[in-house]
Amino acid sequence: MLLFLVDGLLCIGALLLMSQLFTRNLTRHILAPLEELRNGATRMKRGILTQPVFYHGDVEFEQVCDTFNEMQQALLQERGKNKKYETARTEMIAGISHDLRTPLTAIRGTIKGLQDGIADTPEKQKKFLDIAYRRTLDMNVLLQKLFYFSKLETGNMPLELEKADMTEFLSAYSNTAQEVYAEQNVRIHCSLPHVPCYVSIDRSQMKRILDNLLENSMKYAQADALTISISLSSDGLNHTITFSDNGCGVPAEKLPHIFEQFYRGDESRNQSDGNGLGLYIVKYLTEAMGGTVSARNESGLAVCIQLPHCKENP
Repeated sequence: MLLFLVDGLLCIGALLLMSQLFTRNLTRHILAPLEELRNGATRMKRGILTQPVFYHGDVEFEQVCDTFNEMQQALLQERGKNKKYETARTEMIAGISHDLRTPLTAIRGTIKGLQDGIADTPEKQKKFLDIAYRRTLDMNVLLQKLFYFSKLETGNMPLELEKADMTEFLSAYSNTAQEVYAEQNVRIHCSLPHVPCYVSIDRSQMKRILDNLLENSMKYAQADALTISISLSSDGLNHTITFSDNGCGVPAEKLPHIFEQFYRGDESRNQSDGNGLGLYIVKYLTEAMGGTVSARNESGLAVCIQLPHCKENP
C-alpha cells in the first residue's frame, strides 16, 4: 500500500510539473503576440504610427499582426491626407482673406478722398463712387466663395431638382455667356441636337457648373483667342455634355487629380489665380444630381458630364 501510495504521489507530481510547464509555455506563446499588439496599440494612442508590430510564429497570430500593421498604415496615410487637406484649406482661406484687403483698401481710400474734399466736382465724386461700388462687387464675389465653401464643408447644399430640357438650357446659357464675355475675346460655340433632352437638374447649380468650367478655361487655357465648344449627345441611358476649350490642356500626370478638392495644377500660382475649388465643385454638384464627370485632353481640356435621362418629374 505504501509503495502504491508513493507511486501515485510521484505520478501526480509529474503530471502537475508537466502541466505547469505546458501552461507556462502556452501562456508565453499566446502572450508574446498579444504583448506586441498591446505595445502597438499604446504607440498608436500616443500618435506613433510609423513603427509596425513585429511577430513571427503561428500563422494565425501573424495574420492578426499583419492586419494591425495594415490598419496602422491606413491611419498614417489618412493622417497625411488630412494634413495636406488642412494646409490647402488654410491657404485658400488665407488667400481669400488677403484678397479682401485690396478692395477694402480701395474703398477706404475712396471714402477718405471724399471726406477730404479731393473730389470737388460732381464728375470726380461720381468717379470715386463708381470705383468704390466696383470694389464692393469684388468683395461680394470673394465672400460668396467663402460662403459657398462653408456650405460644402457642412454638407448643407440642398438641391431643387426639376425636369429640364438640356438642349434649351445649354442654348440659353451659351447665348448669355457669349454676350457677357464677348469683350474678353471669348467665343462660345454650341453643337446641340434638334430634339429635347430631358434631365433632372437644379438649374442654378447647373449654371454654376458651367460658370466654373468657363472660368477654369479662361484662367488656365492660355489661348490668345479662347474658343469654348459645348456639345450635347445622348445614348440609351445618359445625356453627355462635353465642355472643351482650345487651350494647352492639362499634363497627363495631373489630369486624374483636377477634380480633387484644393488641387491646383500649377502649385506656383498664387492664390489670386485660383483656390482649387472650381472643378471640385463641378464634380460635387454633378454627382449630387446623379451624374458623373470626367476629363481628357483633346486639342485642349475637354470635360464630359453625364446625366441620366429623365422621363418623369423628380
